[in-house]
Order: sequence, then structure tokens, then C-alpha cells
Amino acid sequence: MSSEQNIFSVSSLHQFIVQVLIKAGVPAADGKIVADNLLKADLWGVGTHGVSRFPRYLMRIKDGSINSQPNITINKLWPALFAVDGDNGLGSVVAAKAMEAAMDAAEDFGLCAVGVRSSNHFGTAGFYCDMAAKRNYLSIVFTNALSAIPPWGGKEAYLGTNPIAIGFPRLEKNPVIIDLATSIVARGKIITAAKQGLTIPEGWALDKNGRPTTNAEEALLGMILPMAGPKGYALALAVDHLSGVLTGAAFGQDVASYQGTHNQADVGHLIIVIKVDGFISKDDYYKRTDKFCEEIKAVEKAAGVSEIYLPGEREQTLEQQLLLKGIEIPKELLEELKEISSEYGVPLVKA
Repeated sequence: MSSEQNIFSVSSLHQFIVQVLIKAGVPAADGKIVADNLLKADLWGVGTHGVSRFPRYLMRIKDGSINSQPNITINKLWPALFAVDGDNGLGSVVAAKAMEAAMDAAEDFGLCAVGVRSSNHFGTAGFYCDMAAKRNYLSIVFTNALSAIPPWGGKEAYLGTNPIAIGFPRLEKNPVIIDLATSIVARGKIITAAKQGLTIPEGWALDKNGRPTTNAEEALLGMILPMAGPKGYALALAVDHLSGVLTGAAFGQDVASYQGTHNQADVGHLIIVIKVDGFISKDDYYKRTDKFCEEIKAVEKAAGVSEIYLPGEREQTLEQQLLLKGIEIPKELLEELKEISSEYGVPLVKA
């Protein structure tokens, strides 16, 4: 099968995801958020968090471990401090509603922090920073995740890959979006390698006995190493504390464990937003941000480097290309989508 046969327009994939989710019992508005989130990841070249996650989300809805119609509650504890209970809903829906609440409160108080519990995998963290940037907010987004990283010096997974995302708006330009896992690599890349029967680079993972491995399946049964050694471990620990311990969500090995009587992931998130004119005027903020970014890009380049990119810039360029070209769906995933199409009676079309 040629790659051309696997390319689908963004609009057709969006419609497919939304229609399938509606058939699975998800409200249309919530389905749109999920589709937006998954496709943003693919448009940014982060296929591990894109449409490839859709079959697993559906599986969780089907087996009852994700609530398709949650009663998401937002509790105002302090003027600028909210607690959100996601009622075990789809993570992207829960997080998007938490972000909206944070921005609305920050409009009055300059900033807002929202702690989220009883959520699920929420996709690409930078998606929420992009949301905030479009409304003139700086944002910091944390989430914990399934245990995958050992504490530094350990040989048992305890912490998740626990990403950190930070977004800085720019005036009439794409925002700066920093989005990184605290592991040396996103777990989704190892999942993809395992599905395709590929090996992984040395230094990514340990097997279940704590020995280095290049076998993707052994890595999934074992653990992923933190980025930057003990520094990555410390950041993963901080994110788990802020997302799980602080918010009342699960933490450590209890996140998405599905062990014993546990039937919920209970993923936690922490979302912080700050108005761009919280400390200085909006005009000053945007002028200073432009100067900052321009100076970075104008730094003398190392040998062989044609351009210095801001965080998120290459992803945003790719997004514009793929919106026109379409998204290529790997063969294995396409087979899964065809099965979903048949099961839910929703056609999978290209245009």
C-alpha cells in the first residue's frame, strides 16, 4: 500500500472521530474537543499522541473505564484557585474545560491555578497552552501518567513520563509552545516501535530486571529512563506531586494502574494561567516578547545550522503543510480505524 493511499484530510478524520464518539455515547461538543486534541498532535508531528490513541480511548469507553458522559464539577475554593473533578471523563474534555475556567477567572484576578483529579490521558499538553495563547494568557500545564520511570538509582517504575508544557503568546504570530516529557522519550514512541516490530535506541529504556534494552516490548514491560538523568527524575517527581499529590488525584504507581478493584485512571493535572498584562502593559509585553524572540533567532549560528527555531516553531510550520496535504495514517493504525468504521457504522473517507 503506497503512502498516498494512507493520507486522509484533516476534516475527514475529524468528522470520523466525532461521529464514532457520538455513536459511543459521547456528546458531540465533547467529541469535537477530543478530535481537535488528537489531530493537533498529528499536525505537530507527534503521532504518538494523535489518532493512534483513538482506538484505546474507545476501548476504555467500551469497557467502562472512561465515563463517556461525565458530570465535570468545578469548585471555586479561592478567588483564583479551583478544583476540578473530571468524573472519569475523557482527559482532553476535562482539561479543556479546566483551562476555560482558569482563563475566565484569570480575567478578573490576573492569574488562576486549577487542580484536576479523576481525569484520564489528556493528549498533547501543548494543545492547552495553544488554547490559552489565543486568548492572551501565558500558561503552564502539568499532568501525571502511568508509571514508567524509576526514581534515579531504582530499577522499578514509579513515576510517569509526566510532561511539562509552557506557552507564551505573541502578537499576530504563532505562540512559543514548550512541550516535553520528563522521560528521555515519550512512552508513545516505544509503543509505536513495539507495534511495528522495531528496536529502540540504546539509552532509552531498561527491561523489567533493570537492564538496558533495545527491545521495545521488553521496554514496555520495564521502564523508560528520565531525561538528563537525575535532573529529569527530579522534574518527573515534581510534576507528579503537583498533578497528583496536591490535587487529590492518584500519584506514583496508582495512576492508571487498573489493578484489583481500580477501574479508573484518576490522572491528575495542574493548569496555571497568567494574563500577559499582569505585570506590565499588554503593549509592553508583546514588544518585549518580540524583541526576546527576535534576538534568540538572530544569535550567530553554529556550523551547519541554517536556522534557530523557537520551541514549537517547526511543529507549527508542519501543521500548515499538513492542513493542505493531509495526515498519513500508518498501515497498522489504518486497519484499526477500518475495524472501528465497521463496528460503529461510520464511513472512513479521505476527503
